[in-house]
Amino acid sequence: MRSNARTEKKQVAILDAATSLFLERGYDAVTLDDILERVGGSKTTLYSYYGGKEGLFFTIVKRRCSEKLAPFQSMDVVALGPKAGLNALGRAFLGIISDPQGRSMFRAVIAEAQRFPELAAAFFASGPETATRVFKRSIEAWQNQGALRPGNSEALAIQFMGILMGNFHLRNLLGLIDSREKRQINSWVARGVDLFLEGCQNGKA
Repeated sequence: MRSNARTEKKQVAILDAATSLFLERGYDAVTLDDILERVGGSKTTLYSYYGGKEGLFFTIVKRRCSEKLAPFQSMDVVALGPKAGLNALGRAFLGIISDPQGRSMFRAVIAEAQRFPELAAAFFASGPETATRVFKRSIEAWQNQGALRPGNSEALAIQFMGILMGNFHLRNLLGLIDSREKRQINSWVARGVDLFLEGCQNGKA
């Protein structure tokens, strides 16, 4: 195995082990020794890859956001029309942020946001802002088709995401609902889409 392939394999192993530990225990409760106990190697190697625990956590957050949002970013729902398209996007979005791993990652980032503002900014750019662009893209397309009223598409995307999250996201973070129950997500999204379209839709779509 070539050196760069070995290095890449080792980095993936470190990221996987550290991700699992951070999600299980939280940032503060995990040490570099805990991670190395699972994957082997030395602190010198880990520092050379990530610059320490903070850099490792930073990398993991960006990696998880990218992995989680990749399928969402590739969704093309414009041909479905606003109602069906927003329902599809909304279900996918809530599924991402409310699954057990997504919920644990969100909690971990919030817990460290004040101490590591750069991490918070990176998470916001990789996660919420990326999701906003996906909604904005579809809303703009429907506006251009005349299916939605003209307006600030980014502001509308943010407002729609706010409707989707509502207290569903807070209840999920607190463990007060079972986010794996798809019927709950589908029903919540359907009501949110109807509310949003009451103010934005031009005729039938």
